[in-house]
Amino acid sequence: MKHKKAAVLLLLFVCVLIAVRVADTPEKRTIRYFHNHRAALEDDISNTIETGRAASKLNTTFNYWDGEHPIVEYIVVSRGIVSASRYYGFFYSFDNEPVSFQNSEEPLTPISEQEWEWSGEGDNHGIVRRLDANWFYFEAAL
Repeated sequence: MKHKKAAVLLLLFVCVLIAVRVADTPEKRTIRYFHNHRAALEDDISNTIETGRAASKLNTTFNYWDGEHPIVEYIVVSRGIVSASRYYGFFYSFDNEPVSFQNSEEPLTPISEQEWEWSGEGDNHGIVRRLDANWFYFEAAL
């Protein structure tokens, strides 16, 4: 009887772990990262503005992309290989304008007041969603 209870508890524990893992999507992980590191992100942006050099102390992929609307981009989750990659992250837009992935100048099509989509060469596409003033979440499939 004790073995049966232990087996049921173990099975229940495994099911809970699987449910938590399935519910923890790349989008949720990225947005949670944004909120958990907001102060450090604001410091990165302030330092970039003050020094004119983009730098980050956070342990994530960090890029500065110049252009008509310069941005500082953070990639939090990346999956796949080069020809079939997906990227999840967020960026700071210095002039509060949404842009396509890596500021590639692909035109954005509004989905709603706070969300846009873009399409590039081949099957490259993605979405951009406003998180807060100057901050945007993105997903990109390349």
